[in-house]
Amino acid sequence: MKEQRHKMRIWRLLFVFLLLSSGVYAQDKHSYATPLGKSIFYREVRDANRTVLRMSEVSPITAGTDGLVLVFNMRQDLSKVTRLLKLVSFNSTSEEANSHLEIYYHQGTITIRRKTAPNSAYYYDYNLYDPMFTVDGGVVQWEVHLYFTAYFLWIETKDTRKTTNNRWHAPIFFGLNLPQMNYMGNYLGRSSSSYIILGDPAPSTTFTMPDEIAIYEFKYAELKDELQTHFCEDN
Repeated sequence: MKEQRHKMRIWRLLFVFLLLSSGVYAQDKHSYATPLGKSIFYREVRDANRTVLRMSEVSPITAGTDGLVLVFNMRQDLSKVTRLLKLVSFNSTSEEANSHLEIYYHQGTITIRRKTAPNSAYYYDYNLYDPMFTVDGGVVQWEVHLYFTAYFLWIETKDTRKTTNNRWHAPIFFGLNLPQMNYMGNYLGRSSSSYIILGDPAPSTTFTMPDEIAIYEFKYAELKDELQTHFCEDN
């Protein structure tokens, strides 16, 4: 049984390698706007930093949905960010220490911190090597769309200063779930034990999350077809 599980892990790693090396996402398309899907939550905010969003606050989710999109804004001078800037944490309680997945801004791109269990001291950081932001002097507002499923993430960032060619994209070939831990099922089920916490309790520079927070629903199969048809064309 152990040998079989080991072989399955090897095949999964090979599959991910083939996806990454195939060049499907090798060249970004800065004009492409990923569809958001059906709105299931919207709130206007002055500053969403430190907002705790319970999934029980979200409207009922359509049967067959297996993905959600979190939309938020971040406003800061990126050139003055001197350490990891936390943007989002996915939690099993309202206490931030009980997070199981965290999203950070770091040096012009995104870092994803995945814990082996809630409140665990053990984690690994996955640093994206592709740029997701342009780092200029001065305060700039970026809009972030975080598509998350059990086994796949898609991130789109938008420079709100521009109206065209202002988006950056990245696929991540893992999602919220861990072996024996169906976190995504809890989020889709609007569990009272599933939370999204926005922002950083101690940012290294002035940092706000203005305007809105929103959640949309989507189906992974439809997103995959959309990306293959429209994002990957001419790439």
